[in-house]
Amino acid sequence: MNVNITMVVTLIAIAILAAIVLTLIRRGTGNRDKSGELAKLRRSGSFWGVRIQPGKCAAVRPFAGRRFTFEEAPDLPRPGCKAWRCSCTYIGVPERRRDERRIQNDRRDVVRIDEEHVERRSFRGRRRGHKDRKNPAD
Repeated sequence: MNVNITMVVTLIAIAILAAIVLTLIRRGTGNRDKSGELAKLRRSGSFWGVRIQPGKCAAVRPFAGRRFTFEEAPDLPRPGCKAWRCSCTYIGVPERRRDERRIQNDRRDVVRIDEEHVERRSFRGRRRGHKDRKNPAD
């Protein structure tokens, strides 16, 4: 009977130890670094930056609604995060530019100023107090 009690106590001790180890492993991976998510969004090439979708964490709320380039994006989880498992995520901000911004002939090669087309610029400052402004009392 002593052998059976010893065996049961040993099995219970092993089960408790295994539960503790699994809890520690889970806790260690629960609030893990999310730089892999950021790198994955960057590699996709479809996004110019990210915004942060806050979870239940108060440490991320100041960043909610803001857009960041990949270089400026704050690390997740934020220092001060008290969540057991960080539920904040990076959300890619799509790149809307698909083509070149300027078409080929959208700018003139030369400015037409001749007898027919007179120079109309005044070359004077428009701001109050500018040295070339005509009426400094404005």
